[in-house]
Amino acid sequence: MKIESNNKRAVIYCRVSTKEQVNDGNSLVVQEKNCKEYLLKHGYEVAEVFIEQGESAKTADRTELQKMLLYCSNKQNQVSAVVIYKIDRLSRNTDDYSQLRLLFKKYGVDIKSTTEHFENNPAGRFFENTIANMAQFDNDVRSERCSGGMREAVREGRYVWMAPIGYKNTKVLGKSTIAKNETADAVLKTFEMLSKGVYPIDEVHRTMSKNGLLKPNGKPVTKSYFHTLIKNKLYCGILEKFGETHQGKFEPIVSIELFNQVQRNLKNNGHKTNEYKTNHPDFPLRKFVKHPNGQKITGYWAQGRSNRFPYYRFIKNAGCNYTKDKFEKSFMDYMNEFAFNPELIERLKTKLKQQLKKSTVQETRDAGRMKERLQEIKETQTTLIQKNIKGIINDEILKDQLDLLEKETGEIEFSLVDFRDNELDSDELIDFAKDYLLNPSEVWKNADFETQQQLQWFEFPEGVVFEKEIFRTAKVACIYNTKEAFSASLSSSVDPTGLEPATPSVQVRCSTR
Repeated sequence: MKIESNNKRAVIYCRVSTKEQVNDGNSLVVQEKNCKEYLLKHGYEVAEVFIEQGESAKTADRTELQKMLLYCSNKQNQVSAVVIYKIDRLSRNTDDYSQLRLLFKKYGVDIKSTTEHFENNPAGRFFENTIANMAQFDNDVRSERCSGGMREAVREGRYVWMAPIGYKNTKVLGKSTIAKNETADAVLKTFEMLSKGVYPIDEVHRTMSKNGLLKPNGKPVTKSYFHTLIKNKLYCGILEKFGETHQGKFEPIVSIELFNQVQRNLKNNGHKTNEYKTNHPDFPLRKFVKHPNGQKITGYWAQGRSNRFPYYRFIKNAGCNYTKDKFEKSFMDYMNEFAFNPELIERLKTKLKQQLKKSTVQETRDAGRMKERLQEIKETQTTLIQKNIKGIINDEILKDQLDLLEKETGEIEFSLVDFRDNELDSDELIDFAKDYLLNPSEVWKNADFETQQQLQWFEFPEGVVFEKEIFRTAKVACIYNTKEAFSASLSSSVDPTGLEPATPSVQVRCSTR
């Protein structure tokens, strides 16, 4: 039979949702072949072919779909139809499908399915909507069945998600669960350190990050994830999922008693015992200020007739005792030698806001893409489990595919934790920086012990040396390099020839006796 061409132009859209289908290629080949045969039979010219590889139909934010929409919106391309193998290739979400249909209608483009016939009349549109609803219903049922399987696994005491640090995903008697791995000892030591109530949480975090408490990619855990880790009941063998609590059938890393002791210490805000500490909140400059011979200063309380009095001293240097208040006052005067003037601060604020805005926008985009990928992975996991139930794929293939997806999920979740750890109120951050750079000593004085430690090491990365009543240092924070740069920009209207740039003093005399 001879087919007469009427110069109608159409685009073809093909999609597969799993990497397995992409690598196999058969599904894409079949879809494209059917679509081309449909166009030939109905007298259409193939204007363009858009192939979506490994993308979920749960969202309309797909690369090739967006390209196709842009192509159809251009009237010069003269597209009158988009041809698909089935409606669920275009969307498995009824709301998205309705929006896509309205867009195509706006462009004068009809949706044609090679396997599902519906005409542009009330009955045809009803049938079309029914097919779209069935696609979403099928997707929802799969998700529910997957959730049901996971719920049953929890009731059996099995953990079937991405294993946390200290564990690895494995199988016991053919069923997925977790088992301890090589980082379990680092997790145990972390809880043991915290249980003593001697060390600040941040100090334990830093110490254990250097002693094996690492992510699967070999990087240290972030502060926020560390706080989540030490509160995770999974480590003492307790499973909490779907609003239920069950005893795990895997080997716990810590005992319930040790876990509860750590939680009590955390609840008490880390109140410490009277054991010896390297750092002591009464003496923030302890081990920070050094003598030229390398000896670090210490602090102590001297008992008077009726009161105790705090002092700093170099133990090996007889007679070198300094009253705490005067010594810290002189140190604060030294900090203020590097303070910014208000005019410089305003310029710096403008630059910081610009940089933070750029950084926040990009990080938000990245986080959005990662969250979308997590949703796609969940859908793919559901699809694989359903295929396994139907006997389409065997247990070995299912395990391999789920392992790969769980590994990717873990990496994405770690990245999202990093992102949340970096989420700060930009105005609050800038205000804090402004207050500190204008008057570093005042901010340091009113800060808690841990913040004092961070600030003094920030301003003087190599510590400070105290000799003959004078503080000095070999290195200051790089932020003070911007001080000179901003000072230069403020003086740009002045001929700099013969002028030396102003630099902050790096020493100050101290009267502390």
